[in-house]
Amino acid sequence: MEESNSYIGRMLSANSRECVVSALTPQKEIPAFGSMLRIPTGEGQPEIYGVVTDVTLEEDGFLRQIAVSSNISEEVIRDAQENRNVPIVIRVFFIGYMEGDRVIHLLPPRPPVTLTEIYPCTVREICEFTRKFAYLRLLMNVNHLPAGELLAVHLKDTAKAHTQFGDSDWAQRAVEEVMDLLGGDPAALIAVMGAIGDAELV
Repeated sequence: MEESNSYIGRMLSANSRECVVSALTPQKEIPAFGSMLRIPTGEGQPEIYGVVTDVTLEEDGFLRQIAVSSNISEEVIRDAQENRNVPIVIRVFFIGYMEGDRVIHLLPPRPPVTLTEIYPCTVREICEFTRKFAYLRLLMNVNHLPAGELLAVHLKDTAKAHTQFGDSDWAQRAVEEVMDLLGGDPAALIAVMGAIGDAELV
């Protein structure tokens, strides 16, 4: 994971639980599914943290013309894939916020405003925000995709950050927290643990 202070795009819309971001980055630098992003909301205001739950590469008129052409050269395809600024829309689910140095694993009191800049989290920011696990209960309530898939990818990437900062046991503690949260729902627990097993998290 790389340390970065460059913003990736601006917010298009938001509600109390999530926001939609228009990305500026090249396709190869698109934030990965399950990765964490940071949303500053102004001086003296909380910084909102979220997890990427969907990435959409939107088509435009030029791409549609290429796609329906019967004879497309490799050069044209490569140029469209590597050089064109394809519209990228990222969906981000809020998992808490920070007020000063205080981490709060609750939904933010209000959503960020339109056109707010969105930043990828640094390794240090990831570790500071996820040191405790209360935010997982929010992440497990994303209702537009299977919780197991999102949790497995997020936990695997976050565990790498903690290992880099010397905490190699974070993944095991995170899985134990997930098991506690889902202890009363055996079917959900089996599904989530199956995804975590496929991710080879522990």
